[in-house]
Parts: sequence; C-alpha cells; structure tokens
Amino acid sequence: MVILLVIWLAVGIGLILSQGPRGSAGLPLAYFLGLSMIHVPGAMLYLDDNEMSSMADLTKAGFEQTVIGMTAFLAGVLIAKKIGSTARQSPSLNGGIADALSSPSVDRLDRIGLLYFLVGAFVYFVVMRFTSGIPSIAALLSSLGSLIVVGACLRLWAAREERKPLKLWVTIAFLPLLPLVTVVQGGFLGYGTIWVLAILSFLFAQSNRRLVYVLVAPAIFFFGLSIFVNYAASRNEMRQLVWYQQAAISDRLQRVADVFRDFRWLDLSNAQHHQAIDLRLNQNFYVGAAIARLDSGMVEYAAGGMFPDLIMALIPRVVWPDKPVVGGGKSVVHDFTGIEFDQSSSFGAGQVFEFYINFGTLGVIGGFLLYGWLFGRLDLCVTKHLRTGNQQRFLFGFLVSLALAQPGWNLLEIVVSVAGSGITAYGFGYLFNLSSRTCVSTANFR
Repeated sequence: MVILLVIWLAVGIGLILSQGPRGSAGLPLAYFLGLSMIHVPGAMLYLDDNEMSSMADLTKAGFEQTVIGMTAFLAGVLIAKKIGSTARQSPSLNGGIADALSSPSVDRLDRIGLLYFLVGAFVYFVVMRFTSGIPSIAALLSSLGSLIVVGACLRLWAAREERKPLKLWVTIAFLPLLPLVTVVQGGFLGYGTIWVLAILSFLFAQSNRRLVYVLVAPAIFFFGLSIFVNYAASRNEMRQLVWYQQAAISDRLQRVADVFRDFRWLDLSNAQHHQAIDLRLNQNFYVGAAIARLDSGMVEYAAGGMFPDLIMALIPRVVWPDKPVVGGGKSVVHDFTGIEFDQSSSFGAGQVFEFYINFGTLGVIGGFLLYGWLFGRLDLCVTKHLRTGNQQRFLFGFLVSLALAQPGWNLLEIVVSVAGSGITAYGFGYLFNLSSRTCVSTANFR
C-alpha cells in the first residue's frame, strides 16, 4: 500500500508541475484532491501489507485501480496541455491574447464575481429549500448554486490583480463557512468541502508562492479528517434535524456547536474514527468488492449498459412525466457488491467504480484518460477566457468542470449536472450580451 500511496503522491506532484504559475485555474488539481478525499484516507488505514483481512485485501485491490486511473488522468491532462500549448505558439494567437489581456476591466469582473456569488448563495440557500420536489429543476438549481465557487474565484483573482490583500484575506477567511452552511442547509459536509477544494486549487494555481501551500497542506489534511470523524459521530442526528424534523437554523447551529464542544483530534487507533473513515472515505473497499464479484463470475460486466440510462436522464421529467426511475449510485453499488445499504443513507458509485464495472481495468484507463483530457481542455479554456474577459465561455468552462469534479457521484448525475451547467452558462451569457447591447443602443440614442 505504501508504494501505491507514493505513486499517488507522484501523480499529484505531476499535476502541480503541469500548471505553471497563473497559467491554470487549478481545475485538474481540484478533481485530484476531491478524489483523494474519498480514497486516500481509507488506503492509509491499511498501510501494513502483512495484514490478513478481507477488508485490507479489497481496499488494496480498489486503490490499485484508483492509482491506475489517476495515472491515466494525469496523462490526459498532459496531452490536453501539450496540444493547447502548441496551438498558442501561433503568432496570430499570441498577439490576440496579448492585446486582449489589457482589455477586461478588473473592476467589472470583480462586480460580476460578486453577482455570481450572491445569485449562487440565494439559489442554494433560499430557492432550493422550496423547490426540491419539482421535477427536472434540481440539476439546474445545483449548477446555479455552483456560482458561489465561480464568484469567489473571480473575487480572489480581482483582489490579486488590484493588489488588495484585505479583500483577498477576507474572501479566504469566508471559505470555512461553506462546509458549515451546506451541513446546516442540507446535512451534507462533502458538497461544501468540494467547493472549498475548487477555490483553494484556483488560488494555488494563480499564486507565485506555492511552497507555502505545500507546507501547510499536511496540517490542513489532518485538521480536515479530524473535523470529519467528529461530524460522522453526529451525522445521523444532524440529518434528523434537517431532513425530518425541519428544525430551525438556530437548533442546527447548536448541534454543530455541540460537535466542536466535544471535539477530538483524529486518532486512527480509535475504533470509532477508524470505522467512520472506512464507511465514508474508503471508496476503495466498494471498488474491491465489485472486482471480487466480477472475477468470481457472480455478476457480469455492465459493458456500457448504463448508456441508455444516461440518455434517458437528459429528458426532463416535465416533458416525460412517466419516465422510469433510472438507477442511482446506491443501487449500482448494491448490484455489483451485494452490500445492503440503509434506506435513509445516500451513496454515490464514483468514477473508479463505474469505469471498472463496465470494462474492467481498460475501462478505468480509458475513462480517466478521457476525463483528464476534458479537465485539461476546460482548464485552458477557463484561463484563456478569464484573461480575455469572455464571460460566457469562462463561465461555461468553469461550471462544466465543477459538474465533472464530483468524484463520489455516479455518471448519470454528472451528465445531468453538466447539461444544467451548460444551460446556466449560456443563460447568463445571453443576459450579459443583452445588457451590453442595451447599453450600446442607449449610448447611440443619446
């Protein structure tokens, strides 16, 4: 397991080296960190290769596939970056970008970032509370909620460009509140954590002082795991308050305060901490369990059988009210592992799991190679259009990347989220263009 973790660390270093200072939006790194969050802690529980247990064997088998997949992911990112850098060597393109760098107004982008943030916060924390039962609207609202991340990144970029350290640090200080509010709002810690990882990855990619981030990363990792094991101990009570009792915000905040009042630092010798990580941050085990059943012939490879469901998922239920319910992450994991889940639990299959159950190791390699290429291309797109001020394309690339950067989701959910992100990006782009045309027409009239 130690060798696998060393390879994993080398992949992370490769991703960091693949993005020069300010030449990336940090999107591939954000996905890598998100996937690490649900695979690496579980692997660290079984560092002793001499440990003889089915849990250790299945975890190692699953983590092997994860390492293979992320190595292919790095290769896909490098291919996209290489093709992109070759295209930028064209004199006409170089001249176009250089001329455009001075054209966007940083102040205008800062205001747009604030608008994104406010719209995203309003949708996620207000609108979604009243529309959760409306068919086909969840994916669109989810992408609108992700505007929080885009807005925060734009604000950080503008603060750095304007050399306003106070604005920069105030925005950074706000980040820990994101996981808190997603717990209080929906009972989920992971969603807010993914948001924070995306913002920090963007900040890291835009920084010239990366050594500081690298030095504090182990402390943040330890603190984050400590928060998780304490949250896991009271997660069911919190979700009872949020999902069933519809408790007041003050009661939910009080429950969170109680968690920190009895806060305990991570201790892997603690059976409760060990179990919490095994249950929720050890996706390797479920991959390993699927591998064992597939190898034994108890189940057969899906061989792309979920693709009709992906297409069906794109048809809005308001258009097709009687659309059959397609399998979610929990049902897929149950079918291929035989593990029974509590009806009230939420569980996603994840990309490693789904790529493997379709085409085995070749599916993992091919799937993550494509995933890496997509992230590399989108990262170049976001960086280029941030500098040139093309908000529609910048927003499209960023929102689609955030939809893809959900390592614990199943592919069906991701496809629907990507479609919602595209609609959101083009909708906002249309509004911005309409506003610009209106301003121009008014100026000409005067």
